[in-house]
Amino acid sequence: MGKYNYKIAEARIAKGWTQSDLAKKIGTTQQQIARYESSENDVKASVLVNISNALGVTISYLLGMDNASIPNNHTIDVPLYGRIAAGAPIEMMEIEDMQPVPVSVHQRHPNAFLLRVEGESMNRILPNGCLALVDPCSEVDRDGHPYAVCVNGYDATIKRVRKLNNGFVLEPDSMDPTYEPQVFNYNEPDTMAVTVIGRVVFYVLPTDWEF
Repeated sequence: MGKYNYKIAEARIAKGWTQSDLAKKIGTTQQQIARYESSENDVKASVLVNISNALGVTISYLLGMDNASIPNNHTIDVPLYGRIAAGAPIEMMEIEDMQPVPVSVHQRHPNAFLLRVEGESMNRILPNGCLALVDPCSEVDRDGHPYAVCVNGYDATIKRVRKLNNGFVLEPDSMDPTYEPQVFNYNEPDTMAVTVIGRVVFYVLPTDWEF
């Protein structure tokens, strides 16, 4: 057994990473990370430096010599998808970038991903250019809340969604009164299908944000 009670797992989990994720970051295997975390193997100094840099914590923290916990304002990188179409699995979508969100938010919504907001139709709550955090779901369980949806299979859009007996109303939330609600009543022929992608639970500003 190694002589240190390594805190690699604690720091890794706070980042929202799997053992495989960390292994890829430092160029080793998941099995080796598991041995490090269980203190089955000592970690070479050069490897500790790599792990420290990858996880954003000090070497003394990883060695269990630092009593400080990971700060509450620590962030986790979440995937940003450029385009999402109805019916396409999220896992198959191309990731445009990774952007940080607070750990406390990620813990409540561990499967959430980011979508870039384009336009002014939701500018009362989501400024143009911000990144909306979307918690995946297939049903509207909070009537009137903002959701990412696809209309007729096209790219995702974000609107407040209200349920009808057989359909949906997509409502903008904008300071521009020219944006109007769209009604999708499936009782009417040729109504386009609305597919729910997920509920918007948070938003962040991108690192290159400019006013």
